[in-house]
Amino acid sequence: MSALLRALHAESLKMRGTLALWMCLIAPATVVALYVLQVSFSKLGMRTGGDPAKAWFAFSQSILVLWLFLMLPLFITLQSALLAGLEHGERQWKHLLALPVPRSVHYLAKLIMLAAMVFASFAILTLLIPLGGLVLMWVKPSFGLAGAPDWIRLATLAGAGFVASLLVIALQNWIAIRWRSFTVAVSVGMSATVIGFLVGQSNRFGHWYPWSMPMQVLAGQGEHIAFVMLAGLLGGIVVAGLGLAEFLRREFS
Repeated sequence: MSALLRALHAESLKMRGTLALWMCLIAPATVVALYVLQVSFSKLGMRTGGDPAKAWFAFSQSILVLWLFLMLPLFITLQSALLAGLEHGERQWKHLLALPVPRSVHYLAKLIMLAAMVFASFAILTLLIPLGGLVLMWVKPSFGLAGAPDWIRLATLAGAGFVASLLVIALQNWIAIRWRSFTVAVSVGMSATVIGFLVGQSNRFGHWYPWSMPMQVLAGQGEHIAFVMLAGLLGGIVVAGLGLAEFLRREFS
């Protein structure tokens, strides 16, 4: 455990010279800012019947859709490629694996750090949604926002989205470490995200596709939430185990 903690500390130090940590703020802030700007300049009002609760529901739902459907998979793709690239770029794997610590800690440190950054981005998004709502109350009162959002619902959906994304996190981490080229990890992630635009809209297949699982948290009346959370958690554990097993067998040049 102490070796893993030291590896995590080393990962955090290496990331200080990159944009990885800043992206945990920039990515969710961009989503909230874009939607607030869109609504601010739109001439159409929200049909909520003057009910602030419905207005908050529509506002938070729209931002979460944009986040889960588009920004989240791209965020995971770029962060995983950046984390692995810290070692691939200067061929540091051979040096790391020569250290007197279990080989597994290096793979697990990358995976845990990636999951932690995704969790942080979800937490920041949850805090920025009400802040964006406050801005909208000032610039466009006709939208109907008032008071505070349903914090419990907002935190629950964000938490469910994070758990559902664990399978994608494990997959992208494995891909980014397995192939030295930054292009491979990014190409796979972007292609899978584009495919998710189509598959994610299917009620039949959307909850089976890893890159669209987080989006299924918001689909319908929530009938797929339990499935995608369980699939994300168990699938993430299985893929993490497979990736670790492959990592332990492979030789790095």
